[in-house]
Amino acid sequence: MGKTLDFREREVLRIVVEHYTDTGEGSNSFYVAEKLPFNLSPSTVRNIMASLQAKGYLKSGGKRGKFPTDKALREHIQNLIKTKPWKGLSVKFPIEPASTWEEVLKEAARNLSRFSGTLSLLVSPSIFHFPFSYIKLLRTGENAVLILLHTPSGILLTQGIKSPRDYTQRELDRVGEILNREYRMMTLQEVATRLRLKMGTEMRILEKILEGFHSILQKMDILVEGEALLLDRLEGSIDKIKGILRVFENKREVLNFLENLNLGDEIQVLWGEQLPFPHGEECVFLLYPYSEKGIAAVFGPKHMKYRKALEALDLTGKTLKKIIEAEAKNGG
Repeated sequence: MGKTLDFREREVLRIVVEHYTDTGEGSNSFYVAEKLPFNLSPSTVRNIMASLQAKGYLKSGGKRGKFPTDKALREHIQNLIKTKPWKGLSVKFPIEPASTWEEVLKEAARNLSRFSGTLSLLVSPSIFHFPFSYIKLLRTGENAVLILLHTPSGILLTQGIKSPRDYTQRELDRVGEILNREYRMMTLQEVATRLRLKMGTEMRILEKILEGFHSILQKMDILVEGEALLLDRLEGSIDKIKGILRVFENKREVLNFLENLNLGDEIQVLWGEQLPFPHGEECVFLLYPYSEKGIAAVFGPKHMKYRKALEALDLTGKTLKKIIEAEAKNGG
């Protein structure tokens, strides 16, 4: 942390940052001197803290002590992401085999929230992006169809949709037969692409169905867990806290924001002013893009426990990534 800092400065700053991220409180020189792994007097620590403040790493909280600045917190987060100090020491929370993808996501979201100690959020790829070993289309009402898609590893995905016109169950059964006979182990996205080269009455029906479903099937789902844990860590007025929590009531707004992000394939940090939410300047979003259309995320105040949050996020993201990659491999 801080290439311009000497060893003593880095250790003092580490203690101040860790105390803040654990408790939300500032540190004084007596507390830091007691926590250092070597002996320094409180007066010497006070001078070091003054130097860190002059360099932009600490700020004064008056009688509450010194607090890390955004600069210090950013470097702390990036250092954790780079070094992954939990590697090989992680508390494992494997996702148990489940009959549905929804159950897999719910279990992952609960674990992520529980281990990170704050709000977790999972964005799921749509049913359009999973290969299928078997697919069934059921007419559930006028212009209403339920898609049941079994992946190669046995996960079940379901999607209820409004169809472009009212198909009979016989027509849907015929479409299902074609899909299972000619397109097994592909994704519906791949099927839609290949259908442009096919002819025949059934193929035209199938193409029309997929064309009508395309925009619906492409939409991603979002799952949020741990609002109560986030509430425990937020500070300030009731109106401010309600404003932050209200963001996650409108999942579509959050999803639209996440869909427009240009994420790579590593953990990403969205900080303060980058968040277009009420009081977002006081919060942090940690994101792990586990697939092309899938995101695992942790959201909380700037004094969240970053090591635990990043460890849980890294493990959750890798677990979901393995599941998606296994499906793609089995489907290919």
